[in-house]
Amino acid sequence: MCTLHGMHVAGRRPVLLAALVATLVSIAPSAAAPVAASDFPASDSGYHNYAEMVSDIKATAAAHPTIVQAFSIGLSYKGHRIWAAKISDNVATDEDEPEVLIDALHHAREHLTVEQALYVLHALADGYGTDDEVTRLVDSREIWIVFALNPDGFVYDLTGDPYRAWRKNRQPNANGTVGTDLNRNYSYRWGCCGGSSGRPADWNYRGSRPFSAPETRAIRDFVASRVVDGVQQIRTHITLHTNGELILWPYGHTKTNVPPDMTRDDHTAFVAFGRAMAALNGYTAEQSSDLYVTDGDEIDWLYATYRIFTFTFELYPTEKPTVWQDHYPPDEKIAAQTARNREAILHLIDRADCPYADAGIARRDCGPLYDDLEIARPGWTRNPWSTDTATDGRWARGNPAGTRASGPKQLTTTASGQAGLATGLAAGRKAGSNDLDGRTSIASPAVVLPDAPGPLTFAYSFAHTKASTSRDWFRVYVWDVEADTRTVVYEEKGAGRDQDGAWAPRSVSLDAWAGKRIRVVFAAQDGSPHNIVEAQVDDVRIRRP
Repeated sequence: MCTLHGMHVAGRRPVLLAALVATLVSIAPSAAAPVAASDFPASDSGYHNYAEMVSDIKATAAAHPTIVQAFSIGLSYKGHRIWAAKISDNVATDEDEPEVLIDALHHAREHLTVEQALYVLHALADGYGTDDEVTRLVDSREIWIVFALNPDGFVYDLTGDPYRAWRKNRQPNANGTVGTDLNRNYSYRWGCCGGSSGRPADWNYRGSRPFSAPETRAIRDFVASRVVDGVQQIRTHITLHTNGELILWPYGHTKTNVPPDMTRDDHTAFVAFGRAMAALNGYTAEQSSDLYVTDGDEIDWLYATYRIFTFTFELYPTEKPTVWQDHYPPDEKIAAQTARNREAILHLIDRADCPYADAGIARRDCGPLYDDLEIARPGWTRNPWSTDTATDGRWARGNPAGTRASGPKQLTTTASGQAGLATGLAAGRKAGSNDLDGRTSIASPAVVLPDAPGPLTFAYSFAHTKASTSRDWFRVYVWDVEADTRTVVYEEKGAGRDQDGAWAPRSVSLDAWAGKRIRVVFAAQDGSPHNIVEAQVDDVRIRRP
């Protein structure tokens, strides 16, 4: 399986191995043995069968070798290659550019999705150098397209008379039935909420366990491979399905608009982003669960795991009375219905630079650093200077338990969502059981500031009992990584009075570090005997100028 891990050259980001992979798979024969005659009927010959799809992908890569690479992300259960392409200028190099993922055909009978994926490939490859918008996007993005995640089902569906209306993959189940619904096989909230079936014979069978299907494991591993230097590079995503003419955003597993692990900023961005795309293609934009509840689906997993701004496009037609009308539109519809989505998809590619832009919060949330601390993003380092002395209450990320001592000290709420940094997440038997004792520090991932940086902003809480002294404190440092200078840019000291926890926003100028590579360090100390100290941090941002 190709996971596109790279090698470091001269301290730069990894150089992609896709060039080698593309060469190998382009000359290798297909690993799959033919199932049977597998083709569209003459009346629908405008659709690409599996072999025609592969030929088109390879031919496009051969015609545009500087901007298109064809490769495989892995094999299906029956050994068909899961074909993909990368489109970008300098395509053989992993550049520091926002990334986009588009995938098609989770469900075997949804053949229009393959045509839509091929349309995007050609729009980008053939339009490069002649279409200004396409050229700008290819020059400034890395775009990945997975053309048919379910190739076994793709081939099998075309062995009917003329179709089998098959949905799942072709992996056998223990009870003799065949197939897992790939879009119920992802790990986040798998099987949680009545949005899938545990019965192998059912159309929405979720599999025996998360990622039990090789096809979903291939996507899982590919997405994981796009974590470079601790940061997920894929920022926006579309999974293509039929049908309904809908644009759906997470979550699918709950009817709640803003559940605990989604911040209000993210929900606002999803709504604005989805509606902006729908205005371009005439679809209806809504939360995924407004259509029906699903669990273990791809967009929920991508958002919850990586905070990728991910959407399902349910393609033409609108809802029809039968499965045949829903999923088998005549080939005369392909050209118009795939072209219809051009501007919406280009908009999603464009917004990979800042998914918050349609909501009008780009300056706040699209600077060099933004971490709402809802997921464990790589790059945070506890005790970065090896000076910590804490025996209890070291910085930890998660959902804090509340403590009280003459009032609230550690807050159960966070500034947004459900998680943040706290000096010990647990409450313990007494208020002081897991409070801070000693000094604890944690450093953000390193970022390079622009020449005119916006401010550092964060929310924090600092609480102590009346035994506190000035030896207790909460501090924020800017650490110039190259010069190894450490500057306190914010400090609050303890005092001989009781202070309850309360969230407070703060803003600090970073002008003195313009153009520098820095890390933000949060530190807290309990230096007074017989005292309780609690500190919390959330929503760490370096804003756009």
